[in-house]
Amino acid sequence: MTILASFVNRGIELLQPLFNNWGYLIVLAGVFLESIFITGWIAPGTAVLLLGSFYAAQGELNFVAILAVAVGGAILGDNVGFFSGRRLGRRVVEMYERHPRLKRGMEGSERYFDRYGGATVLFGRMVSGIDAFIPVTAGMGKMPYWKYALFDLPGIAIWVGLIGTLGYMFGNHWETIEKIINWFGWGMFGIVTLVIAIAYLVHRRRKKNGLTKETASTGD
Repeated sequence: MTILASFVNRGIELLQPLFNNWGYLIVLAGVFLESIFITGWIAPGTAVLLLGSFYAAQGELNFVAILAVAVGGAILGDNVGFFSGRRLGRRVVEMYERHPRLKRGMEGSERYFDRYGGATVLFGRMVSGIDAFIPVTAGMGKMPYWKYALFDLPGIAIWVGLIGTLGYMFGNHWETIEKIINWFGWGMFGIVTLVIAIAYLVHRRRKKNGLTKETASTGD
């Protein structure tokens, strides 16, 4: 066993009494804070969900309850981000309405989320590091809330189910789990980005061909 692995195992043993007493609240708070753009880059939401699920496998906590509070924390955090973005977006437009670049940027964001927002919200939850920024960006992009929720809820369910199951089944192999999560998240993000880029290029080419045909018809 490496020194680092020994240190982590010791930490897990020390944290167990804390999770036994406050485990559900810790998971709820950790996932909630990780889902908010202000604290998302430092809050250990994934780690506490893994730990909570691991302790559930030891019989100390209820696994279904751990998943439920994690889903609740993610929903609360994502909604805070979405409506903060909606409000922030309006203020930015009001303050800098005379700035053409900012206005074009906001309009571009709105068009993006109108076309690709669903896939971004659904798969963005899997990508550690940017998942907390997607809700606020969707809000700023004026994505309809019903559409946002339609894709956000399945994304949350998949993420919580994946992390929770890994923690429950393979909690002792935390290094491997972390690598799997990162590979899976960035892999999905890469695939979605590639699909969106191809769709954009096809759309742009069709639009250009349409303008060319229209110009030719006008010339005739």
